Amino acid sequence: MDSKQIKDIINSQEPIAIIKYFEWSIFSNDYAKARYTLLWFDKKHNHIQEIDMPFNLVPFVISKLGCFEEVLRLSEGIVWERMGFREMIKSSVSRAKIIQLINQQ
Repeated sequence: MDSKQIKDIINSQEPIAIIKYFEWSIFSNDYAKARYTLLWFDKKHNHIQEIDMPFNLVPFVISKLGCFEEVLRLSEGIVWERMGFREMIKSSVSRAKIIQLINQQ
């Protein structure tokens, strides 16, 4: 997905979630890169799209986080959602599909 489409999704009024997580390099336990992923519900195919944010969009994403609610904060990362994303997913996607997304590598 290109940057314009990602910006359109973030600027839309659709329920979405943004995940910030840390990626540690193999050679150093002290250095971690922050990564961002967008979770978006594709109504056409009835499943959750997981979109990794390109580095050039990170400042844009950070500037939009004020419109989101922080729903989880752990040492491994943070999850923000907008417009009841979790509740919409719980009512629209089967539990098996949610578990499959969580267990993906």
